[in-house]
Amino acid sequence: MKRSLLALTAMLTALVPLSLACAETYTVDGVRGDDANDGVTAPFRTIARGVAVVGPGDTLVLVPMDEPYRETMSLRRHGLPDAPIIIEGGGATLCGSDPAPTEGWQEGEGGIWSVPLAAHDRMMVFGPERHFIKGRSATELEPEQWFWAGGTFHFRPAEGKHPNDYGLLLACVAGRSAGIATNGAGWIIVRDLICVNFWNDGFNLHGGTGPIWFENITGNWNGDEGFSAHENAECYVRGGEFSHNYWHGIADIIFSRTHFTGVVCRDNRAAGALFLGGLHSMTDCEISGSPVNVGLQAASTTPFPLADRHPLSVGTTNLRNTIVRSTAAEIGVQVGPRAQAVIEHCLLDGGSPVIDVQEDGTSFVANSVVRGNGEREVVAAGSYLGDHNVYFPGRFLIGGVDYGPEQFAAYRAATGNDAHSVIGEPVFDDSGSHLVPASPGYAGADSAAYGGISIGPEDRTTAAASTAATGVPVFVTQGQPTEDGGRRFTYDFETENPWSRIYPVPEQSEAGIAVTGTSELSDEQAHGGERSARLNVVTPDPPPVGYNIKLFSQRLPYDRPVRRISYWLYGDGSGRSARLRIRDGGGEGFYDRPVRIDWTGWQEIVWDLDINPPVSGGNEDGRQNGPTMELVVEISMDAASEMTLYFDDLVVDLAP
Repeated sequence: MKRSLLALTAMLTALVPLSLACAETYTVDGVRGDDANDGVTAPFRTIARGVAVVGPGDTLVLVPMDEPYRETMSLRRHGLPDAPIIIEGGGATLCGSDPAPTEGWQEGEGGIWSVPLAAHDRMMVFGPERHFIKGRSATELEPEQWFWAGGTFHFRPAEGKHPNDYGLLLACVAGRSAGIATNGAGWIIVRDLICVNFWNDGFNLHGGTGPIWFENITGNWNGDEGFSAHENAECYVRGGEFSHNYWHGIADIIFSRTHFTGVVCRDNRAAGALFLGGLHSMTDCEISGSPVNVGLQAASTTPFPLADRHPLSVGTTNLRNTIVRSTAAEIGVQVGPRAQAVIEHCLLDGGSPVIDVQEDGTSFVANSVVRGNGEREVVAAGSYLGDHNVYFPGRFLIGGVDYGPEQFAAYRAATGNDAHSVIGEPVFDDSGSHLVPASPGYAGADSAAYGGISIGPEDRTTAAASTAATGVPVFVTQGQPTEDGGRRFTYDFETENPWSRIYPVPEQSEAGIAVTGTSELSDEQAHGGERSARLNVVTPDPPPVGYNIKLFSQRLPYDRPVRRISYWLYGDGSGRSARLRIRDGGGEGFYDRPVRIDWTGWQEIVWDLDINPPVSGGNEDGRQNGPTMELVVEISMDAASEMTLYFDDLVVDLAP
């Protein structure tokens, strides 16, 4: 018996790689295919035929057509962890609607036209990139409304128009409810597929589905949602758009687990993203244009065992590096009863309110920009936790108590929140999404920012070009060799400003008013050439009585120790103390002696490290460690004051 069992085990082990080696690639071509073909040497015609034959390790390829595939892709089979089923959409479109009849229309009373049509009560009507609204009855229709009953479709065009003028698309086939429909399938990868004009969802995932991975998918102009996961489905979406849907862009409910990266939800009629129970995340996403742009609630009623005590009945959602833009008539993020939100590195721009935490809801917000355009930024009857944020204008309603910008200190004392947050108008780069170094609240590795990373959405492009956690780019410039084998870097401030990052310490007054400042190229003063860097900083009223303004360079490509630094400073005669330091790649600081700005006009500042050795700090190994470094000018300022200085012609010599 033992020998027979071992032989059987060996045989099965040998068969597994063989079965995976036999994985096939099937093709569907709605124009040139035929379902009588084998799908391998010649394509099938329909998606239904293709999904009926794919199994673990197989790939199904859709050939895009001028016309869409008018059918549902119903996935019922499982792949395997080492042999998933792959659907290559190739940019093909699945459509849930058919063109309306062009003949047989009859005009009745009130300008209402009718035509015989087999349909169902949940049918929907679309046009090219639009929804048509269902009216009250067959005889009570406003212009461009419709109704279906008793086998007849009714439509009232605008005055002077015929139904054929609209390009009506009718989602009237009951069995074609969604573009992708699953029930218990898993280990499937779906790529590059578009689902539009279905009477239910573009992507509809049911019944223990998972895991399924989606890449670069679109679910627009559908009757319910663009994407909807139910029960305990598990889905990962990387790249996609779910916009212009009749109800929600995304609606994931019950105990589903869904994770979205690089997704856009725009102009959905109810919510951009709605999560009811379950575990969800949105990273690098953008949501806008809906009455509630992000809505979080507890799980809906379900027949699951012990559903009322299931941990995921309390919905938990993480928003990271995500942008939510709202008008004053919309709500940005709404956290309902028994729902939890963790919001990090986000831009929540607009909304009335921007964040709404209802009773028995919880929201944690950190390293984010919260900018309002309505009455208040934060309204919380439930639990609101926040720190390391930028608020503007800075209005809160917490537990029924109103706090305006001038009561920020009282708000902090009452709630224990936002000890490191600031109130100040954020300044964004050309993208409108990322804070510039001069913005209130901008923070980096040299600051006390939560996690040591900048506030607001992280610039992935900049971070990809950087080796630092802050995502600060390396200022690329070519140094020139010197006679002794060293290297000289010269910065003339004509086209680029290496000294452009301002970090005030502290960042705000005790009342929560931010220090503001800019460091930009200017033609107001110049030592050499036509431009220089203009530093302007304004400090709020005390307390505190003073601030340390740190003017950081970009990360400089120095791979050997700095030997000498010189630059020209246009002084203001204020007598403020200024001190230069080198910050190496390990965070260690090397300080020059302070100078007092007691002159007006241009003066050269020179630090020869051989003559005046630096005082070091940080990790204190005493060595300048590359491969990148930063130059920092620290300037003392009083509260309630303004400073304007100019910097030009920076020269840095590196040792041989």
